[in-house]
Amino acid sequence: MTNEDRVLSFLGSIAPADATNAEIVSRTGIKPHQQVFMITRDLMRRALIKGVQSGKEWRFSVRGSRQRVRVSPALAQTRPPESKTVPMSPAEFEKVTQRVMGEWFGTSLAPGRVAAVPKIFDLVSGDHRIVGDAKYFTMVQGKRLPPAKFSVIAEHVWLLESTDADRKFLVFGNDRRVPEEWLQRYGPLVHSVEFYFLDGETKLHRLNETTGKSRRT
Repeated sequence: MTNEDRVLSFLGSIAPADATNAEIVSRTGIKPHQQVFMITRDLMRRALIKGVQSGKEWRFSVRGSRQRVRVSPALAQTRPPESKTVPMSPAEFEKVTQRVMGEWFGTSLAPGRVAAVPKIFDLVSGDHRIVGDAKYFTMVQGKRLPPAKFSVIAEHVWLLESTDADRKFLVFGNDRRVPEEWLQRYGPLVHSVEFYFLDGETKLHRLNETTGKSRRT
C-alpha cells in the first residue's frame, strides 16, 4: 500500500468525519509532515478528497461513502479542471520551494542570512553559495499590472546581486504573468539573478538567462 493509499484508507475509515494533516500524520505514521501535506494537496487537485479551510488549517474528508474509497490507476491519472486548483498561502509556497529548489540545486535550502546583506532570505544553502527568495504574486484583480510588487521584485534583485553567492535566484508562484511582465520591462538590467516559475508543486520553469556578472562593485 502506498502512502497515498494509506491517506485515502484512513479518511475512508473515519468518514463522514474529517481530519487535518497533523491528525493524518498521527494516525497513519507517514513522515515527514511535509509528505502528507503534498499528498493531500495532490489528492484534492485530482478530486479524490475534499478540503475545507478552518482558520489556519485545512480539514480533509473523502468524497462519497467510505465503501467507495479506492485508488484506481485511471482515476489517479485524472486531473480536475484548472478552476479547482487549490491556492497556497505564501508560507506554504515557501515550504514547497525549499523542497523543489533544493532538488534543483542538489542541496538543502532554508531561511538564512548571508554576509553584508541585512536580510533573511527564504532559500539559502548551508555554505551560502546558493541564495534565493520565494514570491507568491498575482496581478491586481487578476488582470492589472502590480506596480508595488514590481518594486519588491526590483528590490530583491538588487539585494541578491549584492551577495557573493555563486547562484542567486527568485522563484515565483501563483501567476506567471507577474515575473514575465517584470522581465519584459526590466530584464536587461538583471545580471546574475535567475528567475523561475513553479507551476503547482512540481513543474519548474526557467524564465530568463543571466550574464553571470554581479552589479556589486
